[in-house]
Amino acid sequence: MDRQSIPTPPGAPDRMEGMVTGVKAGGLIFFSAIRGRNRETGKASDDTREQAKQAMENLKAMCEGAGITLQHVVKVTLYLQELEYRKAFHEVWMEYFPKDPPARIAIQVASANPAPGGNSHFALDVIALAE
Repeated sequence: MDRQSIPTPPGAPDRMEGMVTGVKAGGLIFFSAIRGRNRETGKASDDTREQAKQAMENLKAMCEGAGITLQHVVKVTLYLQELEYRKAFHEVWMEYFPKDPPARIAIQVASANPAPGGNSHFALDVIALAE
């Protein structure tokens, strides 16, 4: 079986017990529940734009820990607690993917699973190509 868990790399927030940073299988890496929590504090800013920037930095750290870059990302599912948060997220997204971005969809959910770290406005589910 071609399946391997990816450990949490330096620079990315710690995961809850029983959760892994990602799973590598079949030439792909699946990252889940990426939020805008700060690694040092474990908290998310109340500011949606700051949360989006931190989430992208967390994704970048996870990619680097797996030996890939953001350019390996092929699909992102963005789970939003409120659709109004999409604009701030998109502005930050364009800073990280100014050209040839991955496929993305935004879905409003009842909760972006605010625990742990509190007040998460969204969560990312990401598929990337493995090296």
